[in-house]
Amino acid sequence: MRAGDSRMEADHHHHHHDERSAEAGHRRHRWKGPRYNDRQRSSPWVWMAVILCMLLAIGVLVLGATMLAVYFIYKPQMPYIEVTNAQLLQLDYSPADGVMRNIQVKFDLLAENTNSKINTSFSSFNIDVNFNGTTLLQLRAETFTVARESSVTLPYSGESRGRRLDPAGMQAMEEAVRSELVPITLSGNARTRWKKGIFLKVGFWTRLNCPLVFYYRTGVVAPIDHESCRSRSP
Repeated sequence: MRAGDSRMEADHHHHHHDERSAEAGHRRHRWKGPRYNDRQRSSPWVWMAVILCMLLAIGVLVLGATMLAVYFIYKPQMPYIEVTNAQLLQLDYSPADGVMRNIQVKFDLLAENTNSKINTSFSSFNIDVNFNGTTLLQLRAETFTVARESSVTLPYSGESRGRRLDPAGMQAMEEAVRSELVPITLSGNARTRWKKGIFLKVGFWTRLNCPLVFYYRTGVVAPIDHESCRSRSP
């Protein structure tokens, strides 16, 4: 065989070897990740979960839109409590030991519902009668309902005996007796609830902080500041 033929055959053999090496290398570097399971794509549980999430989202949107529409239709307003009248019937104080021998007071509180379409209930009604931080009396009421665009008057008369004042309270009472002006504060809160059908159920706390001043000799209350003696809701 001639030398040229020998070189041709050697080149052909070398080329064939390179092709097999490249093919083997391609096989070695081929992706060997996990195969996709076709059954996962058609799993009924996946589709059921997706449909359930979609239905839940639609239900939340519909409920929110319904509640918002009902709210704008009825436009509920905040009910409130207001102190309309007060009187100090008796005050017997012993400056020697700082004891309130006897104190008698009378209050008229008004529970007002200005809503034109919704009744309102008042519950957890707790109002304290305080002098300089010392609670003298506690005004309570059972749960009651105020009809739409109406009010309910709550008349209270109470008596407290043997209430001892702290040093600051004793000093405040001595100053009140000298000035013949006795400051008493009504403070507390009540829970108000509105309900209309199954969609509108709203509850708020309404809070009262009403400072009053009584003339010591007559027991008559000074003109009431109705702005400060009306409860507020947050």
